[in-house]
Amino acid sequence: MTTRYEIGDVVRLKSGGQAMTVNHTGPVVFAPGIWLICQWFDQQGELRQEMFHEDMVQPVEEPAAA
Repeated sequence: MTTRYEIGDVVRLKSGGQAMTVNHTGPVVFAPGIWLICQWFDQQGELRQEMFHEDMVQPVEEPAAA
């Protein structure tokens, strides 16, 4: 299976929220499709990690270099 994202990509939920770094991408045993494990720091500086289906996120646009 191919995925739209690679480890190290920065994504955000389509519904909004913090920018997150992809640290795993691939299928899982208990659900169809490609899943991403993403990490981010919350408002208090705590490291968070969660799994999202790849259709739930979009790439974060990086500003063009000046």
